[in-house]
Amino acid sequence: MNILAITIPSYKKGVSIGANATILPGITIGENAMIGAGAVITKDVPGNEKVKGKW
Repeated sequence: MNILAITIPSYKKGVSIGANATILPGITIGENAMIGAGAVITKDVPGNEKVKGKW
């Protein structure tokens, strides 16, 4: 029997996420990072980073 374990994204202090952003399971968003509206986050985002589009 296979059990799929899904981990939720981890958000640090001061994170700002725009509307309709998609963050995949298991991703860590660093402290004070900003995620633009509609962004697709596929890997960890370091602290104090501004991200838009596909990351």
